[in-house]
Amino acid sequence: MPKLNNTHLPERIQEHIAKMERGEEVEAKKDKTLLNEQQQKELKEALAHQQKLKKTHKRPKTQEEKDAIGWKEIRDVRLGIYKQALEELSANVVDDIKELQRQREAKAARVFMDAWSKAIDEGKRGASAESAGNIALTRVGFTPKGSIGLTKRDREIRESEEAILKMLESKLSVEEKEQLDLVREHEKTVKKRKK
Repeated sequence: MPKLNNTHLPERIQEHIAKMERGEEVEAKKDKTLLNEQQQKELKEALAHQQKLKKTHKRPKTQEEKDAIGWKEIRDVRLGIYKQALEELSANVVDDIKELQRQREAKAARVFMDAWSKAIDEGKRGASAESAGNIALTRVGFTPKGSIGLTKRDREIRESEEAILKMLESKLSVEEKEQLDLVREHEKTVKKRKK
């Protein structure tokens, strides 16, 4: 499974908060995955404080007594830490996205320069070396700079597929067209839900 980055974490943390608020059990091992070291330390300290309170005080019977001594259930302690973590991530979301973009650009530049340098060492010059760099970028999954991403052949195939679909749609009966419209409306609503 790929490593979670800060753009994935808010969604996962929200899922865990919702589970905890519904009263469902959330595995404690998820704390290490979803919380950073500082938050894990705060959680550990808060849980230790609650254990200390449970040893020194009897279980309070009213909410006022709980508030007076700072008594909380373990789930409430974890819920508070998770909400704090979500707030911190939400505040830094733009910076996190910029950092991911910077890392992606750095990786693309490194791949291009390695392939370009290797081509130069092999005696290739100019466009040939640049082409080797672009080929390496494509192999790794990046779109080379200045490339649209579609070749002329890809555009021709797409146009011919669209023409065939239009021709087939024109030959459909009235009932089949209604069914096709219903399917398209359903697909639109599914896409909207996913957003």
